[in-house]
Amino acid sequence: MSTLLPRRNQTVHLKYRSAQTTAELRKTLRQARYLQAGTQNTATPVFQNRQQRGDATTYGRISTSQDGRIWTKLPISYPHVQLSRPSVWYANGRLTLIDGQDRYWTTNFKDWQHQRLNFNGADFKQGRVQAVFPGTTRSAVVVVRGIDRQSSRAKLYYGQLTKTGRVKAWHALQLGKLPARQVAGMSLIDQHLYLFRQCGTQLAIYRANRLTRPVRLVGRVKLNHAQSQRVTAVNLIPTTKHRYRLIFDLTTAEKVQKQPRYRLLDRRFKAVGQQHLLVTDYLWSQFQISLRGSE
Repeated sequence: MSTLLPRRNQTVHLKYRSAQTTAELRKTLRQARYLQAGTQNTATPVFQNRQQRGDATTYGRISTSQDGRIWTKLPISYPHVQLSRPSVWYANGRLTLIDGQDRYWTTNFKDWQHQRLNFNGADFKQGRVQAVFPGTTRSAVVVVRGIDRQSSRAKLYYGQLTKTGRVKAWHALQLGKLPARQVAGMSLIDQHLYLFRQCGTQLAIYRANRLTRPVRLVGRVKLNHAQSQRVTAVNLIPTTKHRYRLIFDLTTAEKVQKQPRYRLLDRRFKAVGQQHLLVTDYLWSQFQISLRGSE
């Protein structure tokens, strides 16, 4: 530069300006085969698809995908609050993020409403959302981890979440010997519930044919580079009638977050081919994937 510019302290106010209109954003959400809600660490740099996590604040983000391999961040204004494990639900033109005991929703993709949810049932206390599965246009299935009032042990409970944020009846998932605290992620596919637990370098897959049925072990998948690393989030999505895509991320003992990965599985949940990197706009931290949104 041939001219030296004077340095002045300035306050910069960023305004939301999406390249897509509200109608285009609704179309994107309505036509997306998969929706993802995750968190992004904005405090530390990403280098070679890795990021030091530390205790930095993470913010909620949403991505869409048609094939479950290539993901694009939804270009909207997000709630500027710290989120740790969000889930997404889209229905009737309303986009909802649920994290822990908080619910945020928007209809114009700029202004967000907030509601504090009270997840305490007759059988449990201190309930926090683990996953939300879109159901009908007026309700969704929410899974929370709560403390059983009698045994003081962590258990998983599910119930129908209404538009007003209420759950009239809670039911305990029948986990058997699977510890609730060791569930690394869960997915709902055609009313089949899948849960995942890391066992060393393997990921154990459990399935319940219905939410009301007990879970049972249906497969084990070996993960590359998982030695001394922790699977912090994992989801399963269908690719064809008899194939699945297992999506997961890894964190090292030094709290270094790696780029999400995936493995293709056959109908018997056996790994097919090699492990691959997921294509994303940003480095996912925690995430939850759901099937196509509804309008």
